[in-house]
Amino acid sequence: MPSSIALIIFFHLVYSEAVPDSEQIVEIPQPTDFNITEIRIGVFNFTWNSNLSYNKDYAVHYKVCIGDLGNEDCKEEERDVAHFRRFISRGVFAKVKTIVSSGNRKAESNWTIRNFPLSKGITEQALQNVSCILYNFDHINCTWETAKEVPDDAHYSVKFGQRNRDFPCHQFIRNEQRKITGCHSKKGTAFLDKRVHILINVSGVDFYSAPRFRFNPYKIEKLNPPENITIAKKPDGLHIVWDQPYSLITNQKTCFIYEVNLSENERFFETLEIKKDSTCSITTFDTTTSYSLQIRAKRSSACRENLFWSDWSKIITINDRPPDPKVPLVVIAVVVSALFLILLKWKGPKVLLKLFPPIPNPTNKMKQWLEKEDIIQPYNPREQPAYIENIIENEENDTL
Repeated sequence: MPSSIALIIFFHLVYSEAVPDSEQIVEIPQPTDFNITEIRIGVFNFTWNSNLSYNKDYAVHYKVCIGDLGNEDCKEEERDVAHFRRFISRGVFAKVKTIVSSGNRKAESNWTIRNFPLSKGITEQALQNVSCILYNFDHINCTWETAKEVPDDAHYSVKFGQRNRDFPCHQFIRNEQRKITGCHSKKGTAFLDKRVHILINVSGVDFYSAPRFRFNPYKIEKLNPPENITIAKKPDGLHIVWDQPYSLITNQKTCFIYEVNLSENERFFETLEIKKDSTCSITTFDTTTSYSLQIRAKRSSACRENLFWSDWSKIITINDRPPDPKVPLVVIAVVVSALFLILLKWKGPKVLLKLFPPIPNPTNKMKQWLEKEDIIQPYNPREQPAYIENIIENEENDTL
């Protein structure tokens, strides 16, 4: 059947050279078996059958039009083969037609139209404001906001993909209400300078949504803060040098910009923007004052600028003066006083009892004697009674 159709087409194309255009009636069969299949995360393959066999006397190619579902205003493209690949983030409206040409003559089939709904229910509106950050070369964090219609107990499944390799979400991120608002994953190997595809399945009892997103690594890469910062004090000021951070996109010296933050006693002092070189000099510097120094990095707009600054580096203290020796003594005195007050509060009564024992109570006999009502006369030596002394003389008779 396809061979007979090809002969008819060829006959009409050749014969039509001698016939005015208005009298040409050439019927080209419409493409059939127009299908879409997912070959990797977020990337789909469109295929169809032209119902024509190869013939060297005429050429066959196709016209394809792909648009969003519900919007038939799409851009037409010509293809030489009956398949093509396309990244899709929502439902798709697609149509294709066959074009047969021989010399200067051309004939077209009617359109074959298909709709490919990739999700149902809430569709891609289930998630909003999806954003991702690449950091530490192989880590990715994605966060999103969920629509009000999505219940708190909705089930999430996230897949990341880059260059024919997919990897899952390793840890979900939750907000204070324990609702899933993001995902953290580790690729295991450094990301490439290729688009990162993200598929987020959100499902519930009566809906299913599978929005797809893609990001360019150069836009969402967050550099690590500069390391190995060294400071040299010279007569003309401070000379600061640091290591250039590593980037997945480029490591050209001219592709990085830096911010150097110098603060005095935890107060903002000065922020310098450094371009190209990983070094700077600061002349407005007081050698008698203590400063804190931090540096952060970012790729410049000249080399595909990324959206995020790196974190600030660790704080480096300049002119760190030794502590006042009186301060530890004051601290010790305060601590000892506080401990003494606490001890006095808890153990004070016992300590006072040991230091000042109470006077013992009198015995029962003494108490009874003291409680008697007998009148005791005071002693007066003038009222002493007179004692009469009787002296009896005893005479002895001498018997001689």
